[in-house]
Amino acid sequence: MRGPSIARVSLALACMLGFTRCSEPAARPNVVIIALDTLRPDHLGCYGAQRDTSPNLDAWAARSVVFENAQSAAPWTAPSLLSLMTSLYPSVHGVASFPEPGAMNERVTTLAEVLKAQGYATAAFTDGGYAKPQFGLGQGFDIFPLNEGDLASHASNLQHPSRLAPNIDRTLRWIDEFADGPFFLFFHTYEVHGPYAPPEADIRHFRPDYDDAAEHRELERVIVKWLGEREIDAAGLRLVLRHTEHCGAGLGPEKEGLPAKMAELGVTSLEPERMQFWRDLYDAEIRHTDRELARLLERLERPDLRDDTLVVFVSDHGEGFGEHGLSGHGSALHDEALRVLLMVHKRDLGARRVRDVVRSVDVMPTILDVVGVPRGALALQGRSLAPLLAGRALALEPAFSHALSRNGQESRLWSVREGRWRLVWDDQRSSGALYDLESDPLELADRSSDQREIAERMLGLLRAQRDLDALFRERAAGPPQPYRFSAQELAELKHLGYVDGPPALSGDKPLGLARPQLGP
Repeated sequence: MRGPSIARVSLALACMLGFTRCSEPAARPNVVIIALDTLRPDHLGCYGAQRDTSPNLDAWAARSVVFENAQSAAPWTAPSLLSLMTSLYPSVHGVASFPEPGAMNERVTTLAEVLKAQGYATAAFTDGGYAKPQFGLGQGFDIFPLNEGDLASHASNLQHPSRLAPNIDRTLRWIDEFADGPFFLFFHTYEVHGPYAPPEADIRHFRPDYDDAAEHRELERVIVKWLGEREIDAAGLRLVLRHTEHCGAGLGPEKEGLPAKMAELGVTSLEPERMQFWRDLYDAEIRHTDRELARLLERLERPDLRDDTLVVFVSDHGEGFGEHGLSGHGSALHDEALRVLLMVHKRDLGARRVRDVVRSVDVMPTILDVVGVPRGALALQGRSLAPLLAGRALALEPAFSHALSRNGQESRLWSVREGRWRLVWDDQRSSGALYDLESDPLELADRSSDQREIAERMLGLLRAQRDLDALFRERAAGPPQPYRFSAQELAELKHLGYVDGPPALSGDKPLGLARPQLGP
């Protein structure tokens, strides 16, 4: 028998035997979190995108509370997902070092653990990578199964044919088994994460003349000639580079010597045509993901679930396409990386748009409030957004982000977002830049000189937050535990674009983010 059924039987026996006067507790709503890795919301129609990328998500958003300015605690997966599930910032839960984030201390209480203690059946279905249980994400889940092939290769869906559809299949089977609830389901997919390899039909939706077979025939010819004769022209070099985020061309043996050729031929890393190709592939991935998710959304809307299920759509971070001189994610603390998808759906909540700046650390306390689970003595750094869900106001609070996926520099940059303003502080240089996202949404103009009072106030918020993080770390977390990657896991992370070469494995010293110090 599964946990909730056992709990009900135990309660009934106690009542029958006269040990206590009691009645069957009111059933709590089911909870579903759907995490779309690397999805920046401005590429969805419901967030203003002009392209037809997300018809199913757009229809879902029309019946949901959509948060337009949600901010992630970190620009990469491991720390951001754990902040989502613990309502603690990365410098508190400690899973922040790159590329080996360590394992979260079991003293930390997760959302899954809280709900499980309330009689929820709990399950997580993810695509692996940094969304695996061993970093602490598994705490509190009854089941957190591997994907087919993980035992042999520890590889995510990016080293196999897409796992999105089979992941949805096993999720639907689990829902059918536990539909009498209450249950907590965490569903995660890496489908939108690079390298972008969507079906050709979805690419052609945005690039009608795209011919995958012809493109790869030419790509093969160029690479063979380069490897055999060490000859490549600018057009061939651009072809190889544009496919680094599609099929991984340029990341194998042919990579050696390409940077020198780029300098020789005047080919730069962020050329507009290549960035547009990657945007097209990215949008095609979103379209493919949106289509597959329709099956899961349809199941959640059936009569046995639709009235008693809270569904939260999130993304862990965004993606850059040349903004601030960077592509991908993990190295920037600006809106292209930190603004994330957040929409909350429950039939009795209705639909509205919320412009307030909110945070990923707010998700856990919000869920607990909506389903009626007391927070008790839980140490949470977020706050409930339940008033905003009901159309009421909440006082402005700042959002903090850090923990870069840059080896040895995880604590170098910090971001503070409050309303229209963002301060990005560089510890290494003891300097910061202030941006006004209302007049400068691309965050290009530093306003710290002419808005010094605002910059100083936001720097004060950062100082206070670091002191608060230290107190939370002592009370709620403790140091993370060491975790050593296997050779297979390192190969997977290299394929995901996180690791260029084999980093030194950690020893017995716990891995984590040391408390950064502000400059004068």
